[in-house]
Amino acid sequence: MTRLEREMIRWGKVLFERRLISGWGGNLSRRVGTKDFLITGQHAPLGFLTAKNLVRIDGEGKPLNKNQRASSETPMHMAVYRGTEAQAIVHVHPPAVLAFSLTRESFVPVSFEEKYTVGEVPIIPQDTPTVTKPEPMVEELRYHPIVIIKGHGTVAIGKDLQEAFLLTDLLEEAVHCQFFKEKTASLRDKLSSGVGTTTAPEVIPPSPSEAYPLFSQAHMSALVDTANNDSMFRSHGSETNLSTSLSLHLEEDDTSWTVKFVDGEITDLEPRVDGEFLISGKEEWWKAVFSNRIDPFLATQQGKLKLLRGELAQLSRWYKPFQRAFSLWQTIPVQ
Repeated sequence: MTRLEREMIRWGKVLFERRLISGWGGNLSRRVGTKDFLITGQHAPLGFLTAKNLVRIDGEGKPLNKNQRASSETPMHMAVYRGTEAQAIVHVHPPAVLAFSLTRESFVPVSFEEKYTVGEVPIIPQDTPTVTKPEPMVEELRYHPIVIIKGHGTVAIGKDLQEAFLLTDLLEEAVHCQFFKEKTASLRDKLSSGVGTTTAPEVIPPSPSEAYPLFSQAHMSALVDTANNDSMFRSHGSETNLSTSLSLHLEEDDTSWTVKFVDGEITDLEPRVDGEFLISGKEEWWKAVFSNRIDPFLATQQGKLKLLRGELAQLSRWYKPFQRAFSLWQTIPVQ
């Protein structure tokens, strides 16, 4: 038995023991070298896998051993490998996530830990027993490490099966927390008989009609003006004593801007790269951040954006003002 076969058997058992799968549901796969893949076979029980249940397939998804039958979800797995940098895939049916997906369009975690790790998780419509149209799912997996298929389950990708398992396990726990939060809120509302205080909704100013070239002078000036004119950003910045400098770098054309913050306001914007913190990335990922396809903290955690100077733990103390700033900046269209 090979190391990868033992790895797949181990994580199938752990998924079963964590009740993220039951019966014969779910499937796992793993890259093998540069051309082949290892995937669970049809009707293989993940909790009780043996080497006979594991099928080596080529880049077209065809078994190297003609007597074996790969999972019916093999086309979905192959589409994910072609469209992302995944080294491993876990597709299972976590019960809480599955129930949650039936009445929602996306999932936003409650805790900071979950927000950092999985971010907002999209829920993708599904109306067939297997994934026959993987393109929307693959597109979302370019920006999110895990997605939910409505009424079906989850698909998580990672550098190995452990990472994909941990994302799956964390999401199921996060949904449990959401259900508990909703139950608690419902009980509180009943006890208060509808009487109590309400919180004013978070107001985001309307987006400008003009779309700016990414990282242009006009674009960066619009970011500064939008943040400085927002009372919530200034309030969060003042509360957390936001005083630092942040450099943003666009790799393709080596463009850099440094934004200086003093007591919660932006006081300076210069085309330099000498900020206390330096975040660098390709145009694709900066556009994804500014168009709200991916959370900036999650993009940095995943390595899509690279924190080349400073520590993420230091930035996290200013989480509230920076989250507010990026939510404002995501209203500004970019070309």
